[in-house]
Amino acid sequence: MSSPIIDPESGMLIYPQWLTWEHQFAATNSPYDWSVASGGFPTGMTFQPTLTGVTGDYGTDVFTKTAHGLSDGMAVVFRAKTGGTGLATNTVYYVINAATDTFQLTSTPGGTVLDFTTSNVSAGTLYRPGLLTGYATLPGISDVRLIATNTGPTNSAEQLFTIGITAAAVVPDANCDLVWDFAANNIIAQDSSALNLTPAPRDTPILYVKENDDLIIRLRLVKGASVLDLGAIDDDNCKLVLKELEPDGKIIVSDASRKIGTGDANSILIHAKITGGQIKAAFANYEADGGTLFASLAEIELTYPNPGYFEGTPADLVRTSRTFRIQTERDLGED
Repeated sequence: MSSPIIDPESGMLIYPQWLTWEHQFAATNSPYDWSVASGGFPTGMTFQPTLTGVTGDYGTDVFTKTAHGLSDGMAVVFRAKTGGTGLATNTVYYVINAATDTFQLTSTPGGTVLDFTTSNVSAGTLYRPGLLTGYATLPGISDVRLIATNTGPTNSAEQLFTIGITAAAVVPDANCDLVWDFAANNIIAQDSSALNLTPAPRDTPILYVKENDDLIIRLRLVKGASVLDLGAIDDDNCKLVLKELEPDGKIIVSDASRKIGTGDANSILIHAKITGGQIKAAFANYEADGGTLFASLAEIELTYPNPGYFEGTPADLVRTSRTFRIQTERDLGED
């Protein structure tokens, strides 16, 4: 087999500090492994992430690993295994029929399920070849030279990649980070770099704002553990709406939104000014309680391009999240 030739198209990558992202390096002639010839990746990133303790049942051809995080179409390679007649190390397989804790494999993308015939798999170690994932903890520029290896075994020529990590900022970045899980339609507040898909109890506020605040939300769309990119979303087509629990009426609608980034690095910034006559009137409804705070309901409404799966449907589609709670407080320093 000829030596791999690394695709240099993504020779320069730029991402913000603390943003979770991933990038798949690519090459011709089926490389099963990649290595760093010189240099290194940004601090905090993981190259070729590994799953250990993978088991497989030859009777069903199903592999098990709790919360494996794999999805259909992903390329994986066995670094090591015990048993599993018919399976090989240093060979690229593709995930199929992935569920939360189980998956199957195929020899080609979207192919038939691989049959490992006469023995179960134990102590399996899988890795994802050529994948860079995680979040960078430090800003700066990293240069790394990579080599791809196939079953020749032959190595590619070295290929230089430059990765720039921009420093995290409050402006124009967000002062809160939310995730919209399209699978369950929940909005979940994020308080660390690890993705959290567990919603707060329905009556628990996930955000706290004060009158006259500028609320800037970074919203990421996900389904399961995968980031969604819904295409060219027009400015101001993602809205945050706040209303009182009682009486039923809108008190705030966000005034601007903008999609930034693409692919796994995409997100939507939403701006809302917590001010105006309607919110002052809302505070007046709670004067008996000191008039300093009240719980409001919130939802996010998104208008996005129709992928065209059905004839005769609109050019744009609308999706609205489940409601969630925001606690709104009076500005005690206001005259």
